[in-house]
Amino acid sequence: MDCLRCFCLLIALVSSGLDANADWPGLLGPTRNGIASPGSELPKAIDSQPAQIWEVEAGQGYAGPAVAGNDFVLFERIGDNDCVRLLKLETGKEVWRRELKAGYRGGIDSDKGPRSAPAILDDSILVYSAAGDLTLLDRKSGGVKWARPLRKEYQAEDGYFGAGSTPLVVGNQAIVNIGGRSAGAVCVSLEDGKTLWTSPAAEASYASPILLNPKADSSLARPIVLIPSKQKTLGVDLAKGSLVWEFPFGQRGPTVNAATPVANASGDVFLTSSYGIGSLLVRPSPTDVQIVAKGTEISSQYSTPIVIGDKIFGSDGREDGGEGAYKCLQASDGKLIWEQLDMPICHSIGVGKTVLIIGIDGQIWAIDSSADAFRTLWKTELPRGKYRALPAFSRNRLYTRTSGGSGDKWYCFQIGE
Repeated sequence: MDCLRCFCLLIALVSSGLDANADWPGLLGPTRNGIASPGSELPKAIDSQPAQIWEVEAGQGYAGPAVAGNDFVLFERIGDNDCVRLLKLETGKEVWRRELKAGYRGGIDSDKGPRSAPAILDDSILVYSAAGDLTLLDRKSGGVKWARPLRKEYQAEDGYFGAGSTPLVVGNQAIVNIGGRSAGAVCVSLEDGKTLWTSPAAEASYASPILLNPKADSSLARPIVLIPSKQKTLGVDLAKGSLVWEFPFGQRGPTVNAATPVANASGDVFLTSSYGIGSLLVRPSPTDVQIVAKGTEISSQYSTPIVIGDKIFGSDGREDGGEGAYKCLQASDGKLIWEQLDMPICHSIGVGKTVLIIGIDGQIWAIDSSADAFRTLWKTELPRGKYRALPAFSRNRLYTRTSGGSGDKWYCFQIGE
């Protein structure tokens, strides 16, 4: 393996800032793309509802959980405080909780809880609140190592739903999409919370930044952080935060970019949004971005698609916009392969060659990714509720929560052996 390939492997492992063997340590899993750890598998059939291992009461919020080692970390709002809790993975028993003063006052949605998933690091836990407060906690005790009100410092507006983009951790630094008047994103040191660099100003979206890695067969010779804002997407140098390129994606007015971009095997990046915006498939280079395809087949309001092999799988439509669909596109050009109509908004998780689809209404499908149609391997359902938060899949267990109602719960379900 040559030096460049070694570098690519290293970047891939540290792009989440976490143990490479961790199962679901932050947003969209171990590789930040909705794909479960190697070795995960789903059963060939399910005869009834998944076995419930445990449940605990949930506060407000749409932040998904994080799983690493024997730790299950959740982030929610209880009363006037944002609350980080660490539970035992096997039993759901609370080990510690840390309450942080919540500054978010609410917007269009009456839910005032966190929107951003926590990240479990080697000895720390990083959380980003709906008010835009970035806090690093000690993983063992829950003690606060440092905290910064980033959106207040950089004069960012709350927007429709507060801060909702999950920070990207790379090595010993975190890149936060804040949308401030003087900085679109801020890179801070995890050691002391101090600013390392800021990127050009851009209004924040609810989509999360990702890391574009150099490849042995590519001229993309340096790591670039892709930062989706409300009206454009920026590529900035990981080391300095300087602008490498940008391209328009989004529009003014009552719109929301909330689905995180995903890359295919060739390094092309797929972006999607609803509200009449549609999707883009782009090919980044060291100096510019080529638009490979533009379409409307997957126009996602907030759920992030996944890529398995040469296909993109994802939910099309808006939760507040009537009928939705689940679709499969070619990853090379974004063309439609098949669609399944009359579907709820769905989250997608890749488990081997199977797509695990979790509807926000609690319906679950397992489908064959290699099929040329929506081929259901099995279907089941979860307890009644709204499952808007991103789920986690670890060790053949599904971790998720309900939101927006009374009696909301965090759940652990056994799916498979």
